[in-house]
Amino acid sequence: MFIVPIQPMKPTVFSESGTSLKPETKSNAFSNALNTAITALNESQRQSRQDAYQLAFGNVDNIAEVMINTLKAETMIQTTVQITTRVINAYKEIINIQI
Repeated sequence: MFIVPIQPMKPTVFSESGTSLKPETKSNAFSNALNTAITALNESQRQSRQDAYQLAFGNVDNIAEVMINTLKAETMIQTTVQITTRVINAYKEIINIQI
């Protein structure tokens, strides 16, 4: 039986230049990802409201598309609420840790 020796881990590379990100850049990457997710949520809600408006006036040919957009917006809202709840609970647990 041949045992492969453990190799040291290489730093994570996030760019084509081959350099690893600095801690400040990582937090900016998280901030950018969060902003992108919130923008997608707002766009989904806007599309759902617009579809409901068009449906109310009878200007919709494809009701299935309206339902899909509405369910997509609802799912995104539920996911956002769950993530927010978990982040708040984690924050409370961290605050309650006694040093």
